[in-house]
This record gives sequence, structure tokens and C-alpha cells, in this order.
Amino acid sequence: MPRGPRRQSASGIYHIMVRGIAQSQIFYDDDEREAMLERLTRYKEQCGFEILAWSLMSNHLHLALSVNRAKEPLATIMKRLLLSYSHFFNKKHDRVGYLFQDRYKSKPIDDESYLLAAVRYIHRNPVEIGEGISFWTSSDAYQGRGRWTALLDGELVLRLFSEDEDEARHAFLTFLQGEECLQSLPEWGFADGGRMRDAQAIELIRAFGNLQDCTKSVHMKKADRDEMIRQCRGKGCSVRQIARLTGLNRGIVEKARP
Repeated sequence: MPRGPRRQSASGIYHIMVRGIAQSQIFYDDDEREAMLERLTRYKEQCGFEILAWSLMSNHLHLALSVNRAKEPLATIMKRLLLSYSHFFNKKHDRVGYLFQDRYKSKPIDDESYLLAAVRYIHRNPVEIGEGISFWTSSDAYQGRGRWTALLDGELVLRLFSEDEDEARHAFLTFLQGEECLQSLPEWGFADGGRMRDAQAIELIRAFGNLQDCTKSVHMKKADRDEMIRQCRGKGCSVRQIARLTGLNRGIVEKARP
């Protein structure tokens, strides 16, 4: 049955999420993350979209984009961006085939509450794997720091906190760092299907794998890695959840049965 048309954003702003195929990694190192940001810079200049937030995780990335003034539709922008990065990644790793899982997912953002919820969600993605909010996100750019400040179009978000730039930056950082999300914010994120909260799953992966960072599991010995997966699955972690949090190929996780 053919899919119906995607709902368009009245504001022209979208929260976008892209995953590696079969939950595989799309970023193995900082050079690859920089390659993605360089491509975002290039296509932003060519296509005219605006970037309100980003987060580059090991096996997925999040973006908040505004296409109000873009010269091309969102689908064309994403196709060009992902195809260019796929060519770079495949050449570097001497691989062939698809890098990304299906089509990107997108949610329209039509009001200020959803915009704040999406931006906070994007920046706090690294917290779920034990990193800080500045781990390859746009949080430093929002503070006017780092190499990628010119990539960010943060004025719309900052004005929601204050007309004074310094006050807005401080309030925004407090907003991101607070453990308690504002009660007025709606629920946000893409459905995962995990049977337990990510925070609990992260603790199990770290404990059973003797890891400081879940993504380090890709470097474990096979026997140790499989045992860690079996124990986590035995405690209720789903295959998809383990793959997403560790960056391991989903097939590897499935084979290590409890």
C-alpha cells in the first residue's frame, strides 16, 4: 500500500533523524564527523536552508533544519547530503552499498514549544551514552565557541530566551543542562521500541562490558562482547536498543542470544 504524502511543516522547520543501515556506525572518528559538518556547510550555502541544531552520534545523526528560504525541497537537500557523505565513507572504508537505513525520518515543528523540545532533545542525545551535551552537537556554537559557529542559525531559538544575546546564551545553556525538562514541553523523539529506558540500558551495557562508553563495545573481543550482549538481553534490553546505544551491527546483536 503506497504511503500518503508527508505532512508539511507550516513553519518550514523539521527535526530530522538518520540512522546507519542495520544500526551500523556512520561515524567512527572525529574526521568523519567533520566531513559531515563540512558537507552541511557546503549544501547550506548551495541550497539556502538554515540549521537550528545538530547532534552527530556514532550510528545516527539529528538535525533541526529550516527550509523556509531554501532553493530546493527538504527531500532533495537530504538526498544530496547523504549521498555525498556515503560516497566519502564508502571510499574511506573500501566498502560498497547503502550506508543509511531507509529514508531519513522527519517531524514537522510548527510551534515554539515543539521547537524547544526538539532542540533540547537533539542536544541531550549524547547524555544518553554518558557524554556531555557539547559532544559533537551545536551547543558550543550556541555559545559562540568552536569551529562551527558559522554553520549555526541560532537566532530564532535564542530569541525565545531573551532579546539580550548574552542573557539568551546563558539561559539556553541552563535549559540544556537541567536534568528536569520543563513541564510545559511536549514529549519529543522518534519511537525506538526499547523495553526499558535508555539510561538503564546504558548502565547495564557499561557494567556487563566493563566500559566507560557504550560505543567502545565495537572494540571488544568477540567472546566478551557476545557475553555482554547476552547478559543485557537477559535483563530486558532489546536488540534494537543495544545496537543503537553501542553502534554494533544489529545482526551481531541478534546472534548473541541469551
